[in-house]
Amino acid sequence: MKPHQLDLNLLLTFDALMRTRSVTLAGERIGLTQSATSNALQRLREAFGDPLFVRTPAGMQPTALAMNMGDEISNVLERIQRVLEGSRVFDPATSQHTFRILVSDIAQVTLIPDFMRLLRERAPHVDLVNLSLPLRNAKEALAAGELDLAVGFIPELGPDYHRQSLDQEHWTCIVSARHATIGDTLTQSQYLESAHLSYRPPASIHASLDKLLDAQFEGRSVRRRIALSVPYFSGLALTVARTDLILTAPSALARAMTEMAAVRIVPLPFELPPIDLNMQWHDQVHRDPANIWFRRIFASSYAERAMRPSERRTLPHD
Repeated sequence: MKPHQLDLNLLLTFDALMRTRSVTLAGERIGLTQSATSNALQRLREAFGDPLFVRTPAGMQPTALAMNMGDEISNVLERIQRVLEGSRVFDPATSQHTFRILVSDIAQVTLIPDFMRLLRERAPHVDLVNLSLPLRNAKEALAAGELDLAVGFIPELGPDYHRQSLDQEHWTCIVSARHATIGDTLTQSQYLESAHLSYRPPASIHASLDKLLDAQFEGRSVRRRIALSVPYFSGLALTVARTDLILTAPSALARAMTEMAAVRIVPLPFELPPIDLNMQWHDQVHRDPANIWFRRIFASSYAERAMRPSERRTLPHD
């Protein structure tokens, strides 16, 4: 036997001959002409040093060697087929896949709770790991296959990355529900004269969020007095609730904070451009069935969370 002369196509020819006992029918079964099938049979004979199939009035009959190998080769081809098909199919109900996602602590509060509920319903054996990385490291991790999805207020990462917008957030103000001087509205003079709380995460994809806000103020003669600057989200809502500080933040974060402490949302007294909340992933997982499903269910979870209570509905299963 000369195994180096074999390839998968020859084994497919062998299996087709075993099943049909005809060169013509075997060729039709695997999409080869009669001459190409005859040539493949000749190569099989040379590789095994055996005729393998002998022409008789009843068709091409297998030799003893071919009979001995027939079932094993058929089983091997079936296993290969299952592996290849399985790599293109993702079953969330049975999968034990682990997805790695990057969201900031803002999204940890505003997005992950509803997403995790939906994930547990649709894919009870799937695990989720939320990483904390600066944007530059996140880009490298996506390209290296160490990260499946990055979610947040992320700029375009480059030509090898795909991007899907989830929503456009707007800037708003959060103040204590018992604020002594600010009511349902806020004037620009009140805004400028008030003390502010600045939220600047140290090592996440939102590390520059407050810097982005400052950049928007340039040219508007807006100079805030930052009375307190904090790197962590924990305690942010309580700090606002118990002080006269103003926090300027994305609308989703503001809504989440109203459920945590006695704070309320007040419109910003001037217009600022919206900020794009998006998710991005690398081209290497763009066509992967598992990642396609994961991105779809994440976007569905966000859409469901963003609906007003009267508009909430049951989302279709993916």
